[in-house]
Amino acid sequence: MLCIQDSSEINLESHRGRIKPGSGIGLIGNNKDLGFFIHPTIVIDAEKAHALGYSHVKLWHRPVEKLDKHQRKYKVQPIEKKESYKWIESALNSKRVLQEASKITIIEDREGDIYEQFANIPDERVHLLVRSCRDRKINDGEGLYDFIHTLDSEGEYTLKVEGDIRNNRKGRKAKIEIRYSKVTIHKPKNAKNETLPESTDLWIVEACESNPPKGQKAIVWRLITTHPVKSFRQACQIVDWYKQRWYIEQVFRLLKQKGVRIEDSELEQGWAIRKLTIMLLSTVLKILQMHLTLKEEEKNNQKITDVFNKEEISCLKKLNKEYEGRTEKQKNKNRASSLKWGTWIIARMGGWKGYESQRPPGVITLKWGLDRFYEIYFGWQLRSQPQ
Repeated sequence: MLCIQDSSEINLESHRGRIKPGSGIGLIGNNKDLGFFIHPTIVIDAEKAHALGYSHVKLWHRPVEKLDKHQRKYKVQPIEKKESYKWIESALNSKRVLQEASKITIIEDREGDIYEQFANIPDERVHLLVRSCRDRKINDGEGLYDFIHTLDSEGEYTLKVEGDIRNNRKGRKAKIEIRYSKVTIHKPKNAKNETLPESTDLWIVEACESNPPKGQKAIVWRLITTHPVKSFRQACQIVDWYKQRWYIEQVFRLLKQKGVRIEDSELEQGWAIRKLTIMLLSTVLKILQMHLTLKEEEKNNQKITDVFNKEEISCLKKLNKEYEGRTEKQKNKNRASSLKWGTWIIARMGGWKGYESQRPPGVITLKWGLDRFYEIYFGWQLRSQPQ
C-alpha cells in the first residue's frame, strides 16, 4: 500500500462576517485569514493503482490570539508540540489502520523531511519515501547535496510531465538522470529527544532533468527512503512511487476550486463546515477512483462494487441504455462488473461524447456527471419505493 499524505488549507476569509466566532475556525497559513487546515492520507494499491480510501484525516486551526515562534521557543519544543507532528501522527495512525497490509510505503513531500520520522516510523513492514528538504549532514560530516553531485549517473528515465497553465509549464517527456546511494544521516542538533539514535542509515535517489526546454525549470527530485536501492530498476521504482503524490493533489483540487467547492459553503458554524468537509471526502474519493480506472488495463479494472452499491448499479444499468449511441463507436464496451463500465456512464452524463478517439474525461467532467447521476438516482429511489 502507498499512503500519500499532505496538507492544504480551507480558506473561509470571505465568510468572516457569517461564521460565528469560536465555532471551530481560526487562522491559517498567512496567520491572517480565517479557515482551517486539512491533512489527509490517501491509500493506493501499489500494484493495481486503485484508490482504496483514507487511513487518517487530521483537521486543525491556529488560534486567533497566539504567540509567534520566538515567543513560543518553537525550535526547542519537542516534536509532539509542533505543527509538523502531523506527519508522524498520520504515519502512526496509518500503520495502525493498515495492520493487515503486507507492506506500507508512506509518501511525503518536503515538509515530511523530519529526522524523528526516519528514526521511529520504519520497521520490517513500513517504509518511508520523502522528498528531501534540507542539506543534511551525512557519513563523516559531508553535506548530502555535495555528496550527490559526486555520484555517477546510473541511467536515464523518461518522465511524462503534465502541462500546467497556472505554473506556465508545458507538457513534455523529460529525460531524467538517476543517481542513488546508501547514506548515514546524523541526528540534528536541535533534536532534543535523548532516546533518538545518533544516526540512521537511509537511501538517497536523485532524479534530475538533464536538458530542460528553454524557459522551463528543470525537474530535480532528491528522494530519501528506507527502501534498499541497489539497482537502477529499484531507483526507478522509487521515482514511480513518488510520482503518485499527484493523487493527493487531485484530492485537494476536487475538494476546492472547480470540484465540490467546500470554501463556498455558507454554513455559519465552523464545526459544521469541518464535518461537511469530511463527508465530501468520500465523494472526492469516488471521483478519483473513476478517474484512475480510465488508465487501467482490462485485467486490472477495479470492481464497480468497490465504489457503487447494488441499488446505484441498478440505476446505472437503466441509464446505460439511454446514454449509449446507435453506432458501435458510441457503445459502452466495458465489462458491466468493472468500474470502467460505470465510469463511462458517469462521464457521458458529465458531457463527454463517448468516442474512443476523444480525450478521456477529466476529474471535473466526472464530478459534473456524478452530480447529475445522484440527482436522477434520488428520484429513481423514490419511484422504486412501494406505495
